[in-house]
Amino acid sequence: MNRICLSFFWILFLSVVYNGFAQSTSILERLNFESNTLTEISAYQASKNQRKALRALLQHYQSKANVYIKVSKFDADFIRKTYPEDVLETLKTADDVLEKNFIFRYDWDMEKTNIPHQFKNDIDWNAIPNGDPEWCFMLNRHRYWVDLGKAYLLTGDEKYVKGFVEQATHWIANNPINEITKKTSWRRIEAGIRCENWIKTFELVKHSKYITAAFLSKFLEALYEHGVYINADFNYFSKTSNWGVLEFHGLFNLANFLSEFKVAEGWKQDAINNLNTSIQLQIQDDGTQWEQSPMYHNEVFHCFMNVNLLAQRLDIDLPKRLIDKTEAMAYANIQWQKPNYHQPLLGDSDDTDLRGLLTLAAYIFKDPKIKSRALNALDYHSMFILGLDQMQAYDKISTQNPEFLSVFQKSSGDVYMRTSWDTDASYTSMHLKKLGGGHGHDNILHFTLFANNRDYLVDNGRYTYVNNQWREFFKSSTNHNSLGVDGLANSVYQGSWSNAFEARSQGIFTKLTTEFDYAEAENTAYKRLEDPVSIKRRLLFLKPDLWLIFDSFSSKGAHRYSQYFNFPNTKVALINNGVCTRYSDNNLRIQPINELEIKLEDSWYSKEYNFKTRSKKVEMFKNATGFTSFISLVYFPENDKVSYTKEAVYTRSGVLLSDEIAEAVTLKLAEKEYTILVVHNSKAPGAHFYKVKDQFVSGEVVLIESHASGEQKNIVIIKE
Repeated sequence: MNRICLSFFWILFLSVVYNGFAQSTSILERLNFESNTLTEISAYQASKNQRKALRALLQHYQSKANVYIKVSKFDADFIRKTYPEDVLETLKTADDVLEKNFIFRYDWDMEKTNIPHQFKNDIDWNAIPNGDPEWCFMLNRHRYWVDLGKAYLLTGDEKYVKGFVEQATHWIANNPINEITKKTSWRRIEAGIRCENWIKTFELVKHSKYITAAFLSKFLEALYEHGVYINADFNYFSKTSNWGVLEFHGLFNLANFLSEFKVAEGWKQDAINNLNTSIQLQIQDDGTQWEQSPMYHNEVFHCFMNVNLLAQRLDIDLPKRLIDKTEAMAYANIQWQKPNYHQPLLGDSDDTDLRGLLTLAAYIFKDPKIKSRALNALDYHSMFILGLDQMQAYDKISTQNPEFLSVFQKSSGDVYMRTSWDTDASYTSMHLKKLGGGHGHDNILHFTLFANNRDYLVDNGRYTYVNNQWREFFKSSTNHNSLGVDGLANSVYQGSWSNAFEARSQGIFTKLTTEFDYAEAENTAYKRLEDPVSIKRRLLFLKPDLWLIFDSFSSKGAHRYSQYFNFPNTKVALINNGVCTRYSDNNLRIQPINELEIKLEDSWYSKEYNFKTRSKKVEMFKNATGFTSFISLVYFPENDKVSYTKEAVYTRSGVLLSDEIAEAVTLKLAEKEYTILVVHNSKAPGAHFYKVKDQFVSGEVVLIESHASGEQKNIVIIKE
């Protein structure tokens, strides 16, 4: 019996050696031995000494300059002292991963989780433990392996490398490319993403005793397989979707990490060409990624920044358009960045701090304006990529506030209004254009309000991609600060990523000044009804903290017309025919000026994927026939003592006009008085002179500003 067992194990050993040798041989055959750096490996290969050739290959990869990681074990003490909280988080994540216990909580994880999932036995790389396929995709991006590498560098504990090698070997052995895995572990987007994570992890652990020649051969063969797979297809979806950027960013990484391979130069050129095609198609003239989600804009931005970074390091020529558009993406982030430095919850986005991304951008472009919206010093993650030497280079970059405050992104159709670059600035965004594809929400005419270091009126977030009632809830126009007719959403939904009918806008107009900002647009969605309805929103921001909104609805028949206001929590109440937040200070009030009804109801708010909290929503509504309008004053009554008066509007010959034609409101403050005239429907092209408060004016939207004494007046024609 012992002899039989011995024979069995000897056969098994020979099988393993043979298979490893076969794989190793294929790796050596892929190398470009014309390179001067591979002379020793080439000599061993020529003499058919595969074992020494592989050992020499391992030594080569251990000694060659890293593509990404620019710190070593000698920097560990500095990193531990400088970033103690980040280090603790890294070690906790690494220890969890060793226990096969997974939770995805990185800032830029596309689909975060809050509930850990632990595998009791082997990891099932195709698992979907909670019914959401996104969990499986997150598992197969392997970002957590980078934490294993960081933990090894910080502690010197070999258990982290042992865990990485075991998990990587298991993944390679159990994930062949086939039609099934192409929908799970081998989706093209995951293949592209994990190239970066595998490379970073290897560079952190490559000197460990567990990184053997045998493991390296498997590892390199798997990376080669990724490159072949990615480069086999560049279809129209890839060209026009964030997917293509993530895929060919992966190929670009491989081309530089596998620079000794025969295919490396070809891969590099293919990656650059395809990334250049993608950036020209996807990044609009205003610097925004066309899918209208800051979250996915920044996934793409991350990739293009890496391409620029590696190109600078490795002296690679990039197309000027690719470099310029990457920098434009940084400025798009600055334009929509909230005073708390976070990105807005526009489309499928999380409430994420932008400063880490902008820190790397400021370093790459040596730009003081970008640095003014980034971190003052290198963050933990940037430190591993840039190293201590470049930390000083970053410190030397000066800071300078951007020359603009408010801005209209014409391509995406978003306007961002702000009073300053300070953290206590008042900030409003408004979405004026059509939806942005699968990651865009039903949010035409939606606006947000941030002030006093706090969100007041919000986009409710995304929560999930699973095609269920929650996906529809968070995408719906009724859960944005928008307008509605008869309780219907703007668009008609058709699954998580498309609509059977999609809302459109027209008549976009903006005017941005130091004293006020103004934006308007029409939503054509309800013209699809049997009795078509035209709706229009005009928003005037009187700086620093007054907002006046004119919403108008026009039809022939009877309808229920609605305004929706969404809040990030339940601290809201109906008080004196208006709406007030219920904080300890700096409360916002929404005061309807025209007569209507108000309903306060329960809702949900999602700051990140897979997480939602209870909140409140207000519907202001009116049942009316034909034309009707809502006028809403939004302000902080604790800061501004404001009174308002609805004003009569006359023709130049003294004929009183109905609200359907024109309306005006006077706002009285302690020191100033504003009268705002809005013409809804001019009867004739020549009838453009109006009399309001004994003042003749001309224009469709007019602002009359005067001191409380009435001695000085300033008339501004906002829209002719």
